[in-house]
Amino acid sequence: MKRFVTSLAALVLLVAASQAVAAEKSMVIGVGLMHGTADIASDNGVGYNTAFQTPELGGRFEYWNMMKENYALNFAANWGFSSETDKPQTGVVGPDHKFTTSSWSVRLGGDRVWSPLPNTKVFVGPGLEYWSGRAKFEGFTPTTYETKNTNRISLAGHTGAMMFLAPNWGLSGQLGHKIGYATYEEKGGKVTWWPTSVDGAMELIFSFGGK
Repeated sequence: MKRFVTSLAALVLLVAASQAVAAEKSMVIGVGLMHGTADIASDNGVGYNTAFQTPELGGRFEYWNMMKENYALNFAANWGFSSETDKPQTGVVGPDHKFTTSSWSVRLGGDRVWSPLPNTKVFVGPGLEYWSGRAKFEGFTPTTYETKNTNRISLAGHTGAMMFLAPNWGLSGQLGHKIGYATYEEKGGKVTWWPTSVDGAMELIFSFGGK
């Protein structure tokens, strides 16, 4: 998995560097918020590991490089988290139960881009995403339990739009869908499954270069 991520990052940098030297190329950078789905697994206490899903929120960095007039290289990086706290009912003595997750992911894809209206761009395209995340359970047992990392590779398509409020900045929103393959290992046991999920993002965008 580490080799895959390193290769993906190297490819992004290589393509971006080769395109940035051309003055007629334009680039868009976005920073904002995202929502998605964490695919988590844990020891179920009876000799097996079990998988489940939970929603997550987080921060996002995204980059478009216009390779041609209507085609763009797209790269995105996400940092996700979730948190749930369950307090005991009236008359029940016990600690709060807290469940948290943390994750990161990178996505590389290609977008078809066009402008149906002035100061507006619409994009749609496929991509490949690598995601890794884990969970922590506090208050459920005498000790805190933290899972190992779940690793997921997904086909990840998205569609969205950019609305420029000025020549070099604006807002962007998008929705996406993932079909992936996830794996988890703990105490010699292994879980594999094919998760699907929907995600989205909203960003503040900045445009550089171009004519």
